[in-house]
Amino acid sequence: MARPLDEVVDSFRLSLLTLGLALAACLRQDRYYATQMWRQGRGFLWFQHLRRAGGTTACHFLQRAASHARFVWERSEACQPEEWKLRDAKAVVGHNLSLIAIELDIMGGNAFAQEYGAIPANELLRRQFRPLMRNWVFVTAMRDPWSRFWSQLRYEMATCVSNMKALAVCMAGNHNLLGWWWSPTAHIDSVLGVPGYRISESPHVYADNYYTRILLNRTDLSGPQLTTWEYELARSLLFDRMSTVIITEDFARSALQLACSLGLDLETARPLLRTRVRPYERHQAMLEIPTESDLGPSDVEALRQSFVKKNSFDYSLYSHAKRISRARLAQCARRNALVAELKDAPVLQEELPAPAPKAHPLLSVDEMFGCTNGSLRELEDGNYMLICPRSMEQSSQSWWSPLGTPKRKLGQRLPGDSCWKEGFHWAACCDPGYGPGGNAACWDQHHNFAKCCAESLGLTDTQLRKKSATSHIMHCEHILPKRKSPSTTVLKAAPVLSS
Repeated sequence: MARPLDEVVDSFRLSLLTLGLALAACLRQDRYYATQMWRQGRGFLWFQHLRRAGGTTACHFLQRAASHARFVWERSEACQPEEWKLRDAKAVVGHNLSLIAIELDIMGGNAFAQEYGAIPANELLRRQFRPLMRNWVFVTAMRDPWSRFWSQLRYEMATCVSNMKALAVCMAGNHNLLGWWWSPTAHIDSVLGVPGYRISESPHVYADNYYTRILLNRTDLSGPQLTTWEYELARSLLFDRMSTVIITEDFARSALQLACSLGLDLETARPLLRTRVRPYERHQAMLEIPTESDLGPSDVEALRQSFVKKNSFDYSLYSHAKRISRARLAQCARRNALVAELKDAPVLQEELPAPAPKAHPLLSVDEMFGCTNGSLRELEDGNYMLICPRSMEQSSQSWWSPLGTPKRKLGQRLPGDSCWKEGFHWAACCDPGYGPGGNAACWDQHHNFAKCCAESLGLTDTQLRKKSATSHIMHCEHILPKRKSPSTTVLKAAPVLSS
């Protein structure tokens, strides 16, 4: 006999509830473990910078007051290492999230901000992947969804608020009808990220339950609509896995939660609690941006009501976030007398502009490329000729490689560096022009293509075996002349672009 429909629905709901409770318990367990690892100085901090939600202020605060936090300061911006700026960090490492911790460790850090990408929801929710992220604590800052969106429109998408018609077009997700929809002081890449590493291909992601999509890693708007079950997953990630959710409108009190989650230097934190960093202040001075009053309060209010209805998941998350923030702060105040004192103190705010970019010292050609009396010569076609006399020792220690050698980052060793002695060098042995096994005259019983070239060419084991099958073992000591020291390298450099 078939079961009544109501009974089937009730059974399904009970199964979902049971599954949700079990998942929440696992996420809380992971959060507790990550917190312990962080407090022991063995964890990593993922700050999810929700755009225009007070993330720059929170970043400024975490950099200076969070215990154990080591953000990469050199050439960084808004808590992002230079190589990850305007990029989804997950995409930068090919979505191999274990590499994020490795890269940070190499750069001397253990904390960063993810601004142009989502939280790794798949790795946090799936049992087989969760161990990859158990050493990570997660922190974010949230703001009223409409206030966040309106702020972003005014400073990053000013064309959208030029008149009511343009505003309606943008809120419907038809930005491209306006042509250049971003602000004169912005760029499409500063809104969405660099192509190939973007948060989304459409700016409408910011108007369609942005918080929920970031938590679920569902920023591709071409997929199906968000469901109630997905919202429940997003809520569990926010409240069961996040160590701290800061409420921007109550930053001075809300940020004190960190004292009991990650740990805070409260004396350092005290003046920072009333500080607001305004990264768009310089841009604001350059633009005449209409306000809601300029556009017509009643018309804007109608669109706001439509926005609230469409973004119901985000508003529910924000409402729950405020409640849990207050509860965690009250719990922390009961455990820490100084937190209780700061919690009840009057809030006096100071606004600061975003820190100006650091001025880097000018380097000479010799300092930059490791030369002796080096120089740059401008050519008639607009390119520059680099003249860089240097010894073999200077060449081996320099980050810069001449044409015909693999590109390296500053401080990175030359791949296969143990091979390049007695006059042998990468260009003469590994250049792809020599064929699948490199220059056969370079190899002997101690030096071969796999040892000296494979790393720089990024070859897989399968590709390497195919290439090795065609290579011959020989020694080139009697074939290639030994280089005299010092040597002179005269090469054509890439054009130098002025900003």
